[in-house]
Amino acid sequence: VQYNDLVLSELERIESITTELLSLGKPQAVTLSQTNLGRLVENTLEIMAPQAVMSNIEIEFQAPDEPIFITCEQNQVKQVFLNIIKNAMEAMPSGGEIRVELKKSGEDQCQVRFQDSGYGIPEELLPRLGEPFYTLKEKGTGLGLMICHKIIQQHHGQIHYQSKVGEGTTVTIRLKKEISSS
Repeated sequence: VQYNDLVLSELERIESITTELLSLGKPQAVTLSQTNLGRLVENTLEIMAPQAVMSNIEIEFQAPDEPIFITCEQNQVKQVFLNIIKNAMEAMPSGGEIRVELKKSGEDQCQVRFQDSGYGIPEELLPRLGEPFYTLKEKGTGLGLMICHKIIQQHHGQIHYQSKVGEGTTVTIRLKKEISSS
């Protein structure tokens, strides 16, 4: 019975790795649409809320009153947000806080910033984040952040990391926003 559980858990892990690899390799039909970025972030946070409560993690979201629109493939961008929030939660096994902030950045840019109070990442390792198969987790594949990088690049954006060991990590995503014609 003990071996069965181990085999099943390893099969699940293999399936997860295979799925991630396939999503990298196969061309996907991309449906771009004008999207209210604040609403997309809120929707993502709602998905993660039950897990946050169970993990004793408080999530705080700040956004401007005026909506910010981007042109994107909504499911892909949501996947990026989910991966980043999941990583933040895993960095806080005893609970903590995730602050998410959406704001305009110049005339044609906006940024979404995710800040956790987790254990942080040594500065010299930050440049390697997003490399295939590079991971800081015991059972990680390194493909989650690689997929995030690929999606953000496809949306002509940038992803940036700042971290201090013992204090937490901040992930900032910059994207092109729609310029209102008013």
